[in-house]
Amino acid sequence: MNRNDPAGLPSECAGKAVDSPLYDRLRIAEIAEGVGDPQCYKGKAGGPPRFKVGDRLRVKDLPDVFYNQTPGYTRGVAGTVVSVVYESPVPEDEAWGRIDQAEWFYLLSFRHADLWGDDDPDTQPDDVVQAEIPERWLEPA
Repeated sequence: MNRNDPAGLPSECAGKAVDSPLYDRLRIAEIAEGVGDPQCYKGKAGGPPRFKVGDRLRVKDLPDVFYNQTPGYTRGVAGTVVSVVYESPVPEDEAWGRIDQAEWFYLLSFRHADLWGDDDPDTQPDDVVQAEIPERWLEPA
């Protein structure tokens, strides 16, 4: 089995990251063996979390370079930290094979009205959307 074999899928199903010589899903599995992912990165973010539960943060409107998992609809919008969830490599680093550097991820709660406005007749004042976002994408609001 090729180390970059995307779970036996036909080659036309393979994504760019999987085809990259830098991507090594078996290496990720070796790191997580017996511990789990993201638990295997505990203590590897290089220090305590920068933010805490209750902090108001804005998602930076950074350019997309190849790949990320930060929802576009959250960019430029302020939310509240609900939980500091885990330490892990950021997906855009992972896609390039940089799996040894972890950072903190936060669960943020956004008011629906802040994301999409409040003119939707189905919107309720208490509607929220939550998203996990890595520290590099966040700044104080």
